[in-house]
Amino acid sequence: MTPTELKLQSIVAEKLKIDPASVPLDQSLADDLGLDSFDIMAVILDIEQTFPPVSLSDEAAQNLKTLREVAAFIDGRLAARA
Repeated sequence: MTPTELKLQSIVAEKLKIDPASVPLDQSLADDLGLDSFDIMAVILDIEQTFPPVSLSDEAAQNLKTLREVAAFIDGRLAARA
């Protein structure tokens, strides 16, 4: 598990009020974890604050369904800036 994935689990776990280890990386944030659109927007804002050079457009947010996909997107953006 990457540091980015661990941080994302922590962000989502805070919203769900559960243990970060209980947040699966390969399940849909909306369909499987039950985050509504407001929760997902809050998670996106937290992600952008946690990883400052990364910005998630509305299109990217709609296309990234799982935390593993979000982590890969973030890591790719960070690598491109390095």
